[in-house]
Amino acid sequence: MSAEKTVLYRRDGRIARITLNRPEVLNAENMTFLNDLTEAVHALRDDREARVAIVTGAGRAFCSGVDLKALSTGILDRAFFTDIEYLWDILENCDKAVICGIHGYCLGGGLQIALACDLRVAADDAVLGLPAVKECLIPGLGSYRLPRLIGMGRARELLLLGEPIDARRALEIGLVNSVVPRTQLEEACLALAERLLAVPHTSLSHIKRLSNLAFQTDFTHFMQAFVPAMHACLASPEHQAAMAAFRVEQAAKPNS
Repeated sequence: MSAEKTVLYRRDGRIARITLNRPEVLNAENMTFLNDLTEAVHALRDDREARVAIVTGAGRAFCSGVDLKALSTGILDRAFFTDIEYLWDILENCDKAVICGIHGYCLGGGLQIALACDLRVAADDAVLGLPAVKECLIPGLGSYRLPRLIGMGRARELLLLGEPIDARRALEIGLVNSVVPRTQLEEACLALAERLLAVPHTSLSHIKRLSNLAFQTDFTHFMQAFVPAMHACLASPEHQAAMAAFRVEQAAKPNS
């Protein structure tokens, strides 16, 4: 029997699940992890039934980042650090809403996963940080995404010092969207997923795509993307259903 994958993918109804699955090493990232992650992220991208995804880690931590043992022995080559970034780009730009459920350590490459997700729910035991600078490395495209999320000043504090912060501080600076007790993390992620499922998928996917352009295009080019997206929403069955429901609601109101 083959060994269980280090990253798992499954779907329950319209909710997809990606689970980081190297709990014995706090879900540290090595070449096997990268290969299994590639399969899982591609499966999510291509799953036409999935509308929302939840990314979590098995065991005591979400992800402790790059496997330093593999890095120190030369097992990880330079391509690892670029190939994994292209996977986060797929995650960030797929047409699903992606929730990251964070508990325990969320460091380095682990935080980079979280930054590529749309919404982040942290357990109260979460520890987040980008310690790459202490190993004379660059924290991948965390150096690109983090300033866009929390602002340059706070981002540089995390990037240049490499020091971790707790969940409450992460909430204060906007790095996570909410903090819940550890025992309620799964419930909180599922509740948020259900709320997102109630949103028309046509508008959700266009809003996600357009907001990803917010920091990397000018007004003229943004409008070129916005106009056809708005037209697609106006023509969608979901919009027509919403307007029909509004008309029914208005008709039921007594005359003023």
